[in-house]
Parts: sequence; structure tokens; C-alpha cells
Amino acid sequence: MLLTMRLAAALALLAPASPAFTGSAQTAQPKPELLLFHPSGPPLSYEVATVKPVDSNTTNPMVMLPPGTTLNPFSIRRYIMDAYGATYRAQIIGGPDWIDKDAYDIKGKIPDDLEAAFHKLSSDARRDQTRAMQQSLLTDRFQLKAHFETRVLPVYQLVPAKGGLKITEVPAPPERKPGDTPSMPSPGNPPSPGTMMTRMNSNGIFVYNARAIQTQLLARMISFSGATEVGDRPIVDHTGFTGYFDIKDLTWAPLVHVDATSTPDAPSLSEALQDKLGIKLVSAKDPIEVLVIDSIDRPSPN
Repeated sequence: MLLTMRLAAALALLAPASPAFTGSAQTAQPKPELLLFHPSGPPLSYEVATVKPVDSNTTNPMVMLPPGTTLNPFSIRRYIMDAYGATYRAQIIGGPDWIDKDAYDIKGKIPDDLEAAFHKLSSDARRDQTRAMQQSLLTDRFQLKAHFETRVLPVYQLVPAKGGLKITEVPAPPERKPGDTPSMPSPGNPPSPGTMMTRMNSNGIFVYNARAIQTQLLARMISFSGATEVGDRPIVDHTGFTGYFDIKDLTWAPLVHVDATSTPDAPSLSEALQDKLGIKLVSAKDPIEVLVIDSIDRPSPN
């Protein structure tokens, strides 16, 4: 990164970047859902970045990704997902096999002249600026070339069930200030406003609690629960509910634990959503924003 870009980048840090979709002005495009992250302003780069290959057999355990799939947390596909804000693996299309198989330990240092401004940002803005630097690293070290598209994919829509929503709006959680540490809910205590907590009891039953969250976050929770009802589809929020709400002890039995001879101690996820929240999952097709990998190379040496 040229030094002359640093001052412009520092100014860009003072205003959070916002995702935007740029389609053709001449061709009508369907409005995509599950938008990816598009940086705005001058490109940002780490001052120093190390990219070290590691043995994929000795790295951390596989992480669960929606919808019920696993992915090595040190894989480049996982890093690309983080850099572009992709919730679902299906949103990153293409690429050679090694981006799933090879593992790398990647660390980056924020330039000293930007670090003070960086820590004054909100947590969302810091996340966006980190993604912008991750994207620059992918371009510089992996020669990533990619483009955005909108593709119509099979999804599950989260919609009101017959009879309407059973959830009631509550006040929005207090806005987190720059420098605030994340509030981590603990077992036995109710979650703090703006957070959620999912646990599995000794019978393999999921129990979910949340305070002052939006339905988009509920959709993500359903994906990460690994529920077999969801299969391999993204989940999009079509409830029309824009406020915040609480969930107390939403309980369900994953279908993977249920066979023809067993009687589950809890309803399925679909039944629990309808009975408790007045929400259901319906099969559909929606336009989803995806990143298509045109080319990528193994990283240049440090």
C-alpha cells in the first residue's frame, strides 16, 4: 500500500462502509438478498501480513457452517467468506479444490497511523474495515480475482404462519459504543439485550433464548443449529417484522436424533417455530448475491 493512500484511508475509517449492490443500469436486476460486503472509499491494507501454511490435519476442529456443513476454519474458502461477509458457503462460487483443502495461519497488523482511528469506530464499522483489509490481502497475496452476481437459488423463507406472528415487539437494545466488549451470555442466566444463546441438553434437545433481537438473526441461528429440516439451503427473512423481540425457551428436537421407533421429547424445529413464534419455513427460490471466483493462486511467500 502506498504511503499516500494511508491518509485517505484514515479519513475513510471515520465513516463506516456500507454494503451496496452495483448492477447494470441498463438491465433490470432482481433485488438480491443476503448481500455481501462491498467496501467503499480507498482500499485498506494491513501494514504487515503473514500467511503461513499449516498442516490441515493438526488445525482446530472443523467449524459448523450453515446449512449443516463443516469447513476447516483455516481454509481459504473460509477466509474469503469472512472477507466478503458471506453467511452461507453457497455464496462463494468456484475456485480450485485447494481453497478447501489447504490450511493457512493468516495474521495482519493494522498500520500504526490508522490504529487509533480504528479503535474509535463502532464494532460494526471495525468489522467492515477488517473485511476491507482481508479483501486487500486476498488480492495481494493470493491474486484473487472475483466478481459479484445475483443468482436465483433454492432457499427457505422465514414467513408468518397461519394466524400471524405470535411475537411482540420490545425496545431495541442499547447501542454499543466504540470500545465496548461483547456481552457473552452464560448458562443459567438470561441473555443480555441484543444477544442470543443456544444450548443442547443431555437429551440432545436444543433450547434457544434471545433478548431484543431481529428476525434476521433468528434466521441465522436456525442455519447454524444444523437442523436437518433446513438441508443445504440458505434461509432468508420474509416475516416483514422489522422490530426487536424476545424468545424464551424455544425448544426442539433435531430430526437427526429421531427415528421411526423413538418419541422425541420436544417438537421439531418447524413445529416449535409455528407453535411458539407464529413463524414457518417455506421452500422457495430467491435472488441471492454471490461472489464468483474467476481465479486465485496459492499465496506468495512472506
